[in-house]
Amino acid sequence: MSVETVLNTVRKKQLGQYFTDQRVGRLLAALAGAESAKTIIDPMVGSADLLRSCLSVGARPDRVFGLDLDPLAVAQARAALEGVRCTELVVGDAFSTELPSEQFDLVITNPPYIRYQSKGNVDGISVPSAESVRAGLLRAITNRPDLPDAARGLWTRAARSYPGTSDVAVPAWILSAAMVREGGMLAVVAPQAWLSRNYAHAVRELLDGAFDVEAIVEDGDATWFEDAQVRTQLVVARRRPVAARTAGHSVVRARATRDLDTEGSLRGSLASEAAVATALRAVTASSSTTVTTGLTAHVEHDLSVASSGQTVHVPARVTVAIGTGPAALATRTLASYGWRAGQGLRSGANDFFYVSVVDGVVCPAPRWGVESLPIPPECLLPAVRRQSDLGDHLAVDASLLQSRVVNLRGWVTAADLKRMGSGEVQVLPAAVGRWISQVASTPLSAKDPTKLFPDLAAVATNSKMDRTGRPVRFWYQLPELTVRHRPALLLGRVCGGRPRTYLNPSRTVIDANFSGFWPTEPDAMPAEALLALLNSSWVWANLEATCTVLGGGALKIEATDLRRMALPVLSAEDVAKLSRLGRDAMMEHSGDLQLAIDEVVAGALAPGQWDELRPQRLQALAEQALSHRSRGKWSSRAAGSDVFANRVAATDRWG
Repeated sequence: MSVETVLNTVRKKQLGQYFTDQRVGRLLAALAGAESAKTIIDPMVGSADLLRSCLSVGARPDRVFGLDLDPLAVAQARAALEGVRCTELVVGDAFSTELPSEQFDLVITNPPYIRYQSKGNVDGISVPSAESVRAGLLRAITNRPDLPDAARGLWTRAARSYPGTSDVAVPAWILSAAMVREGGMLAVVAPQAWLSRNYAHAVRELLDGAFDVEAIVEDGDATWFEDAQVRTQLVVARRRPVAARTAGHSVVRARATRDLDTEGSLRGSLASEAAVATALRAVTASSSTTVTTGLTAHVEHDLSVASSGQTVHVPARVTVAIGTGPAALATRTLASYGWRAGQGLRSGANDFFYVSVVDGVVCPAPRWGVESLPIPPECLLPAVRRQSDLGDHLAVDASLLQSRVVNLRGWVTAADLKRMGSGEVQVLPAAVGRWISQVASTPLSAKDPTKLFPDLAAVATNSKMDRTGRPVRFWYQLPELTVRHRPALLLGRVCGGRPRTYLNPSRTVIDANFSGFWPTEPDAMPAEALLALLNSSWVWANLEATCTVLGGGALKIEATDLRRMALPVLSAEDVAKLSRLGRDAMMEHSGDLQLAIDEVVAGALAPGQWDELRPQRLQALAEQALSHRSRGKWSSRAAGSDVFANRVAATDRWG
């Protein structure tokens, strides 16, 4: 790879550019009915792939408009659309440049996926801050003359309520939606997570209030964008008057595999992308239906995308594998069993807040050049930082952990004691005070020498003042640890192999690399039973089908995925069985034990209807997904045993 190619790749990543190739663009344009649109706009046009796709599926618009802040991309767009009449391409930031005042028949876009507040300048391009993006978005909404007052209020609430830590795709969605005329179409390339993550809740509420979502097509094998690290979806919605939602509205939910790609077109065995769009619109069944080679779909009625992240979700991929529809399964949520999931400790500065204890010696991160520190033992809490800290057994043994969280609540340096207001504290040893001073004056990295450790966003909030303006807490004192930091069970948030859940009997602190589970009700399911359930093939298959696959094949599991996960409706007898199996699994997780867990779960999911092959089908499905994202590398540990591996291989035809 040439230096120019590497630099171009880095530049694109910094600008959040994942340009849509023609095969994806044509399918999105066909789904959006681009052939009938007379006015089309892409406010984040890039190299005009989506506008060209509209033309490829038969669009003959009277006006085409594109905008992008990257002059190189706009130059490519101009070359690509040379000779296309009524085309206007502009270099500029969509949140500060004056946009066309009219509403469009079709707004089609693939928003950039970057956190705008992270970069001020990229290759001479001024990247707006999060504050200027929001201000520009509100200004654009206010200035749209044909946006009715009720709609303007809805858009304004969305623009004010989305989290400031969101990447620019969220305000880009809101801006794009504001330019669609009533009866017009919004067509967006989105990350799969938009339907469940909190950061996109404002977008989902906006869609529920002013659009009818018509189709959501998922890239099931994550093959549409080679340079992106997340699965993507094509989302198509029709604009309607605010609060005029029609009861019984149908949404087509589809899942594509790599087999949909036929000679560079996402059409399977059909003649064109337009034929695929027509076939999808004809789907009426609530159970999964094969539309064409590499594409299955089903219909959901009265789908509220705003609440999608809160309800039980059974992936179509799983129901197809086991040969049943979601309606036939008895499922409930994690919360209904009295449990909650959340992320572990995010310290904001792991190089400071974590140390290692080796043979009784407290060793800070090597970057400080300090061989040992006399940190008081009561300030050092055993911690699980990485999955390599966990052994083969499904229970955390705190006595084997070397990592420690530096928890200095109630302790201050001698210098800070003099600055304090009220409060009973103890003074740290002088050597520890010198280390804290060293860290405080050290830049986070050589690339940004102005940002010191105490100034980091997640660290600065540790400092607190009393009413007189005197400090009562300092940057090096973590907030009070809560139950989510010391959960009863834990699961790695990024898993290269099979996702494994571990019991945490001593309530050891877990890092943000893990999601934790803790009971919230007195009658919550026993932890040992939940341990077995979360290590079932049913849960494994669901995680493989719903969670994000990162570059390199790792599976990213968020707490939101766990809250939406469909768990079986278990009887008291089932729970008792799983409790026994969970206790056994803490000592040895064998293939036979795995099958015993799966049989309990299978029987609870479909009482009296579950034949003996379906647990093996789930195992095969999950193992195939793992093999696919691991690029064909077989993991004997993930399989559990050779016996289990052989059973999966024997049932591979159901994958």
